[in-house]
Amino acid sequence: MKGSIMKKQNMSRRRFIKYSTIAGVHAAFSSPILAAVTDGAHLRTVETDCDLAVVTGSSPAKNCLRAVDALGGFNRFIRSGDSVVIKPNPVGRNRPEQAINTHPEMIRVVVTECINAGAKTVKVVSHDDRRSFIMNGTAEAVEQAGGTWHTLNEESQYRNIVVPRGTILRHELIAADILDSDVFINMPIAKHHAGSTVTLSMKNLMGINWDRIRFHRTDLHQCIAELAATVRQNLIIMDANHVLLTNGPIGPGEVKTANTVIAGIDPVAIDSYVTNLFWGDPGAIRHIRIAHDLGVGEIDYSKLSIREVST
Repeated sequence: MKGSIMKKQNMSRRRFIKYSTIAGVHAAFSSPILAAVTDGAHLRTVETDCDLAVVTGSSPAKNCLRAVDALGGFNRFIRSGDSVVIKPNPVGRNRPEQAINTHPEMIRVVVTECINAGAKTVKVVSHDDRRSFIMNGTAEAVEQAGGTWHTLNEESQYRNIVVPRGTILRHELIAADILDSDVFINMPIAKHHAGSTVTLSMKNLMGINWDRIRFHRTDLHQCIAELAATVRQNLIIMDANHVLLTNGPIGPGEVKTANTVIAGIDPVAIDSYVTNLFWGDPGAIRHIRIAHDLGVGEIDYSKLSIREVST
């Protein structure tokens, strides 16, 4: 009897330590960017009848501005004194017309407008090659607009967080810059991906976690969806000015000049819309379906208010 009581006490103690440790991770690293901590959006209350803005025109910068304006403008997302972190896709050393990396002119105008809206700091970051930032024009665009940039290539730049709804991801090393920010803006480019079929807003989050190889070794689609269910994107601005339709993510491949920017706050809706626009049925993309099932967003974007604008 005594041994049974001691066994139960030891089990209870182990259970207490286990869950106290998990709670401690949450407490130590609580962040407005973690969806599990604060599911409410970091938005000012504004009158807007637009969930998804689709803007087409010859200027990537103007398309970008008009798309965010349709959502309520940068002041909807940014308060005076906020720290803003922007995650583009800066991979490769290519011209924008090759549809590999987010258009530098879009990055330039977003950094500028964040500062104009009162942001205290604006950082542009990604787990990518430093030389790519410089050679594809991302670094120059950020610096000219008054922001700062750096790569996320050291493990010390990451912090461990719990993935509450994870089945493969239990704990994940996420960039401290993202966790410490008030506003996280995701700026992916629309392109094909050999492993996940498409690389859009949710796939672009793989540039803010440390061990990306593990995603490919386990279940890429499940991991993408679980990460998207954990890290909340305050604003998504999708570069579809030039779209890599084949041989992604680094090309060269077939490029469609679509001259379009799509903006919103629902990553599932945006990824579904863009997939349907350029590749076909979004329901055929597993990570989009899984993210919808996890409650990340709406796969049936027809339920949302979409504003289409030509500049």
